[in-house]
Parts: sequence; C-alpha cells; structure tokens
Amino acid sequence: MVKPKRISFTEALEKVLINIWGGTKDHLEDSLVRKTRKALVEIKGAYRFRGEFPKKYPSTIQYRLSKNRAGYLAAFGQRHAYLTYSHLKRVEAINSAVIPKPEENGGELVITILGAGTAIETYGICFFYNEESQRLRKLRLNLIEKIDAWIPNRHTVFDKLLKGTFPKLDIIPVDIAADLTKDCIPKFANYYDAIAKSNILLIYNVMNEITAIHSDLVWRNISFILNNCEQPLLILLAEPSSLKASPRVNWLKTQLAQASELILIRDEEEFFFNSDPLRINFENTGVGLNDRLFGQTMDGSKPQLQTSIKRTLMTCRIEPRSPISMEQVLRQLAMLKLKRGAKGRFIRRPSPQATFWDEHPDWYS
Repeated sequence: MVKPKRISFTEALEKVLINIWGGTKDHLEDSLVRKTRKALVEIKGAYRFRGEFPKKYPSTIQYRLSKNRAGYLAAFGQRHAYLTYSHLKRVEAINSAVIPKPEENGGELVITILGAGTAIETYGICFFYNEESQRLRKLRLNLIEKIDAWIPNRHTVFDKLLKGTFPKLDIIPVDIAADLTKDCIPKFANYYDAIAKSNILLIYNVMNEITAIHSDLVWRNISFILNNCEQPLLILLAEPSSLKASPRVNWLKTQLAQASELILIRDEEEFFFNSDPLRINFENTGVGLNDRLFGQTMDGSKPQLQTSIKRTLMTCRIEPRSPISMEQVLRQLAMLKLKRGAKGRFIRRPSPQATFWDEHPDWYS
C-alpha cells in the first residue's frame, strides 16, 4: 500500500478556477482574482438572501455563466470537498460495517451523484479511503447533472485535484445529463448497468435548488435508483439547514427514512475545518489562493474565509431486493398466457381447441 502524495488543496483548486475563467496560466491573474472575489460575494449573497431582495439577488442562479461557477467554487469549494470526509467519519464512528469496502471488490467503488456540479465532494471520499493507504484504486462515477457547462470543470477536478492528490487512482466518470424535476427514468434506464452497481448515492447541495412542488417526480426518479440497486447502497445526504431550505429538503428525508435503514440523522450540525488533516486557513503570504481571495492584498471589499459549514445531515442504507424466483416468473407467465419461444422471446401460449363435448359435457343428461 502506498500513501497518497500530499499537495496543496488550494493549489489544485486554483487550476479549476483558471479552467472556469478560460485562462491559460498557472495562477489566477490579478484581474481574474478580482472577478472571482466579486463573484463569490454575489453567490454567497444569492444563497443567503434568495427571494428576499429579487432586484439584487436572483431567485435562480444561472450556472451556465462562468462567473457564477467560479464564485460558487471559490465560496464553497473547500468546505464541500472536505464535508464528505467528515460525514463518513461520523458514520464510521456509529457503524463502520455499513461503509462500502472497495478492498473487497478489487479496490473499486461506484458512486452516483445527484446534481454533480464540479463533483468536488469526491475529494473527501477519496481522502477518507486513501488517508492511510490506497484502499481505493478505481473510482467509477455516475454524474447526474442538468447543466452541461459543469462538465469540463469537473473533469479538471478529476485531472488536477483527484489525480494530483491520488496519482495511482483510476477515475472513470460517466456524465448523465438529466433534470430531476423531469421524468428521468428513461435516461436512467440507458445507464442501468452503471447505476445499479452503485455503492454510494451522494445527495449533496442539490435539493436546496429544487422547490417542493417537484417532490413527487423527484422521488420517483430517486426511487428508480433505490429499487434497482444490486448491492447494499449507502445514501449520504447533506443539505443547507436554514429554515427557508427545510421545505425543499425535509420531504426527502421523510421518504428516505421510510424506505431504508436509518443510520444517522441531524436537523443541523456544524462541521469545523480548523484542524488537521482538513484545515482551511490563510496562507498569510500574499501569494496563496486563500490569501488572494480572502485577504487584503486586493482592492475592494474583503470576503470572509469560513472554516465551518452548517448542514442538515442524513445517512441511510438500502439492501438490494431479493431476486424473483423462477417459479414465480413461470406462474406469472402462465397467468399472462405467455411462454418463452425457441429464440428466448416471449410469445403467446397457444390455447388448445376445445371440442363440442368439452364445452357441453352434460349433452346426454
């Protein structure tokens, strides 16, 4: 087993921000730093005051705009990346047996992510499994996202952040363009083999974007994933815990609690990232990314670097359904008057022609 190579998280994060802005250099130029600072202030304000000041903050955020993607990642990227690690650590302390073990499957792990975005949360999962030794060798990702503008950015996350930290990790991403507020089952069915093999279903920071009016259809889409899992599926949910976010989140927590084995649930929990191994702090050098984004070396208002995050939290587990026995299948076919043909296709079972005497057995009576 080989310990992972340690690199600066913010060094890799800066490369992703450069990719979002379309830059070509190794570091954000001063003009791009200023744009990013402004964008992250706007994004944080939009999430905090969404709907309260419509003239200043939009009710919906257009992530097809590069400034919004850069602002989102600059504002939340580090904390979201570390959140999955902290989440899995809490689950491990409660019941380590429910956590998928890639070493039992040749080092392979399959994760399905709803609302993938940049999929930066995968960093915390990789760090959890490979913190001490390389337990995770192959990571298969089913990335469900409606906004295709995120695709090149998240592939930069895989190339620069994950591969930069875990160079011997193979990453196999599958991009699935799907809007959870629409009927996604036909699209999911096209990726059935990949989704059905999922070990972890990640629901992070996506339900907050979906109004409760879409809950029935969203649950129908999620149920397709739950009902077709071929192995035990660990579900990790972490969403904003503010009061105005609760109607968009609590209905899903209720549905999951009824459909699965509940392991952990918190209405609100604060995660702190102020100690190793996931410390978030200023470099205090004037050149590091955090110092340039959140320090006073740039003109304009100074954003605040946050080293904690509050989330409503849930962890549950689904066991795969027992396979239908062949006897049950044959009985169902008989009821439908069907059978398997010579080529394996379903064909109608021929009905024997009844004679006059079969239909009128009491004719001579």
